[in-house]
Amino acid sequence: MKAVKQKLLAYGLGGALALGGTYLIIPQEGQVKKDGWHVTYIDAVGVETACYGQTGKDIKLGQKYSDEECLEMFSEELVEIDNKLNKVFKVKYQNDYQRAALVSFAYNVGVGNVQTSTLARLFNQGKYQQACNELSKWVYAKKKKLKGLVTRREVERQWCLGNPPKEVREEHETKDH
Repeated sequence: MKAVKQKLLAYGLGGALALGGTYLIIPQEGQVKKDGWHVTYIDAVGVETACYGQTGKDIKLGQKYSDEECLEMFSEELVEIDNKLNKVFKVKYQNDYQRAALVSFAYNVGVGNVQTSTLARLFNQGKYQQACNELSKWVYAKKKKLKGLVTRREVERQWCLGNPPKEVREEHETKDH
């Protein structure tokens, strides 16, 4: 994972985005590799998906991508999401872990859903703990509670509250600053 984080940093991502991408998003997103290539697949809710959860009109079944292409697309998407979230959240993040968690959340549910959420309203009121606790409610896909989303949201919630795993905290605070 450290190698992925270093590549994301090399693409110009700041510490929070590299952290979120490396430790929150990539481990939670499915990926399918065949003969060393990332190949497109249908995700748990029936969406054509590539690499580390990338979706969109340009993603079609039968496509394949190198590790480098996937990381480049991924880093571009993280920057785009982060920029959009900067317009949603009118107050500052308390720390990089909170920012990483909320970027991960937006990557999964979409910025539009974040924008209209109770989480965003509470965050903008400075009610950070309440906002972070809202993550636990976002565990359904097509009205079905998914175990993977329950796990993902709990990890995001812990990060949002400033409680990433000890080894991540130690690595981030000693090497990135």
